[in-house]
Amino acid sequence: MKFIRIIALAASCSLLAACQSAPKVKAPEQSSLFEKVVDPESGVVSYALKYGAPDDNRQSLYFVTKSMTEDGRYLVFMHTVGNENKGYEPRHLMLADLALDEVTDLGAIRMTPFIETHQDYMVYGDPRKGFFRRDFANPTEEVKLCDIPEELTSLGTITRLATHLTMTKDRKKAFLDLSVRTPEGKTRYIQGLLDVTDGSWDEWGETDWNCNHGQLNPVDDSLAMCAWESAWEAQGQAYQAETGYYPRMWLVRKGSKTLIPAEARNFASHEIWDDDGKGISWCGHGYMEEDDCVYHMDLATGHQEAWAKVEGARHNNCSPDNKYVVLDQAPEKWWRGCRWRVAFYNRETGKRVWIYSTRDALRPQDNPSVLHPDPHPHFVMNGRYVISTANNADGHMDLYVTPVAQLIEMTK
Repeated sequence: MKFIRIIALAASCSLLAACQSAPKVKAPEQSSLFEKVVDPESGVVSYALKYGAPDDNRQSLYFVTKSMTEDGRYLVFMHTVGNENKGYEPRHLMLADLALDEVTDLGAIRMTPFIETHQDYMVYGDPRKGFFRRDFANPTEEVKLCDIPEELTSLGTITRLATHLTMTKDRKKAFLDLSVRTPEGKTRYIQGLLDVTDGSWDEWGETDWNCNHGQLNPVDDSLAMCAWESAWEAQGQAYQAETGYYPRMWLVRKGSKTLIPAEARNFASHEIWDDDGKGISWCGHGYMEEDDCVYHMDLATGHQEAWAKVEGARHNNCSPDNKYVVLDQAPEKWWRGCRWRVAFYNRETGKRVWIYSTRDALRPQDNPSVLHPDPHPHFVMNGRYVISTANNADGHMDLYVTPVAQLIEMTK
């Protein structure tokens, strides 16, 4: 009995020591990596990432990919030394650790990675080198997962593996919306699943149009959603003339593709799954039009409805409970580097507040940005914060982390 008590006491002491030695994760409000900023018009408080020189670029990840882990410890962002008015260096992917208040340079990774927000790692690919994993607890170690299969490399030059990477629930397979340039000069668009544990390839289909923005359903590995992003061009116009539908959004399964027509407004952009996989939201935008909205469709019933009445919305993301919507808006004409603002919309009250109000253009229309400076707002940490990119007229971008509790209070 005494021996058992000694073992139990030793185990308790070890656990206590481990807990005491584990660094405490700081909220952005307390981290030395951030500084408080207050929007002069709305009064919304955000926290701007301070890494690098003041006029360097700090950008969030594409809105389909959550930039912060669920425990709030790790933030993945893009950093460019310099800005577009003064000259800049290649963009690098960075990792901020909010427990150690440290930033690690992950290198010039071109793909928007898949972030495993509960287990704190990321997966990404390179057409020439294969797929890799980085564990955030040891971010400088790049672990090779698999090569690109010969079935794909033999087709020609891979110009895109995935627009933004998504993975199956067990994190063993990645959905690819490939773009391949053949030796004959043709571009092929191919979709399917790559098993990153052994490099095996499961082709789902091929299109004669640029099928991109692919994203697996969060709970159904057999279903993905893809976009015909260039549907405004001649091929898409011909499809619309024949069918009556703007062909942006598609449900994709192995061997089949089904168009999702946008009903209220025959236009859609930047569709995204709900976190629970039960629905889809998208922006049906124009400029000051009566039917400009963020729309939503229930996957089971096909029912569509307006979820946020904000004209000119370009990208949106719904909170995990679907009570709130964040979106970015180009209040005038859109171009890369145009004027932007970011809104929080409370679906329960129908009220809106600007996370940040209109910023002057990052770059002029006749000399636009090449750094994809759209704000891409998205919820992180189970809806506790919103992350977005804020453009500045002097040629650089800031990354904002905004607490949601104040936004709910402001829109009651």
